[in-house]
Amino acid sequence: MTRPLPLLPLAFFALLACNKGDKVPSYLDIPSVSLTTTGQQGSATSKITDAWVFADEELIGVWELPARVPVLRDGASTIRVTPGIKRNGMFDDRLRYPFYSSWTSHVEFSLREVTAVQPTVNYISQAGFWIEAFEEPGSAFITSEASDTTLLRFTPAQYPEVVLNNSPCGGFILDADHRYIRIYTDEDFQVPGGPVFLEMDYRNDITFTVGVLFNSGGQPVSLPYVYVVPTTRPDGQTAWNKMYIDLSPVFNQGVTERDIYFEASLPSDMGHGHVYLDNVKLVRLTP
Repeated sequence: MTRPLPLLPLAFFALLACNKGDKVPSYLDIPSVSLTTTGQQGSATSKITDAWVFADEELIGVWELPARVPVLRDGASTIRVTPGIKRNGMFDDRLRYPFYSSWTSHVEFSLREVTAVQPTVNYISQAGFWIEAFEEPGSAFITSEASDTTLLRFTPAQYPEVVLNNSPCGGFILDADHRYIRIYTDEDFQVPGGPVFLEMDYRNDITFTVGVLFNSGGQPVSLPYVYVVPTTRPDGQTAWNKMYIDLSPVFNQGVTERDIYFEASLPSDMGHGHVYLDNVKLVRLTP
């Protein structure tokens, strides 16, 4: 599917690619953009939804993936693809993810012909990580005293129908006797300024909250930040999803003792609720 993004600024860029008179284009086919990681960067799960496409450093447009991009080029050209994501999972809030690199390659175009590429990107070298991937027993999260249940660990051997990519995950199950939980970090995250994002894979049939904890002027603050809706499909099953939560505005203000929390309550009309988490990463610039 070829579709320039509907956002006005992005549509403007896309229109730039169309105002070239009656010239015959070549086409660049981009089915997806994938991520590779090192061992220190954790899992390579990603949800790259958009591509900023440049030809010989000229912005051709911003396209939702998969995309077939018209390019007014014939012959050799240098193509750069910069990956974009949906900030906080919002359809109409998209940006170039600051922690992913761009992909560059030389492409030989032929008029009216389609040239397919498969870009692969990495994390930038300045990215620093705090990761909870639930690979080992125990967890970096603490369960609050107000909770009436606790964080669980699900392994492929015991719960193959639950886990993501045949790897352990964490999560919690609520029912009539266990109606509330909050888990939180106690890391006092430091940030040197710049972007701060929380990445997470999740699967849930009840809404849960991602919030931030911090100290402001000597007062502890608990701030609900993003409400994550269920990933329930039409067939009633839940699916894994990924979200990039932009914590930059709150983590970069003059606060201390920065931490994150996850919180959920059982809805009154449900007998059970399930939330599964994996590959929770706080990504920020290294000092």
